[in-house]
Amino acid sequence: MAETYIIRIGDIPSRKIRKRVRGFLRNEDVALVANDGQKFGVVLEKNQLVIKSDE
Repeated sequence: MAETYIIRIGDIPSRKIRKRVRGFLRNEDVALVANDGQKFGVVLEKNQLVIKSDE
């Protein structure tokens, strides 16, 4: 089953960190690998971080 996690940018406590996250994700292909080897794609959509399973 495909998993999707959504984190609102506004939920990140620091303005400085929010700006760094936006800059890091801008026009880049970002992936997250969990401890069990599962891969997730990370994108910025509508002021939210969307983390979707690649499998």
